[in-house]
Amino acid sequence: MRLPLLVAGFALAAVPLAAEQAKTPRPTVRTATTTSRSSFSDKTLWYGPQASFADEADLGLGARAHWSFTNRHPVALITSFDYFFPSAPSGLDAKHWEVNGNMAYQFGRRWKPYVGPGLNLARRTASFAGTEFSGSDTALGLNMLGGVRRVDGRKRQYFAEARYEVGGGEQFLVTAGVLF
Repeated sequence: MRLPLLVAGFALAAVPLAAEQAKTPRPTVRTATTTSRSSFSDKTLWYGPQASFADEADLGLGARAHWSFTNRHPVALITSFDYFFPSAPSGLDAKHWEVNGNMAYQFGRRWKPYVGPGLNLARRTASFAGTEFSGSDTALGLNMLGGVRRVDGRKRQYFAEARYEVGGGEQFLVTAGVLF
């Protein structure tokens, strides 16, 4: 029930940032001296695979999108999905996945550290093999995160992040990956 309200809150927070970006003048003609390096540095959407290790759900694999409103603006939106492979006793089939939406304040130039809050939606299911006993839990929580991206204007960027979840997944994670 609260998820639509939180999503609407993030959308309202993003409106002034998008309006500020629309006011930024952009050159309409690129000269022959413009290098491919500068065209990649103007890119605002980066996406790619990630791997996570969590203290509760073990190994997770997923995908991430990183939206910077402009390279000169310090706020970014980071969304991610992770599917975890939790360890479970014999005969128990356990599954866990998470969706995250985070706002990050970034600073620096080539190495861009960032910190910020976010939302976490986690779903856990478990069932006993050969029986009808099963259970599931879906929970919404908050994230506190910090990380660093290596930005050098090429076709890819690397990142590492630590995230603590309050509610939702209720775990500490370390995530790393590459963005294209």
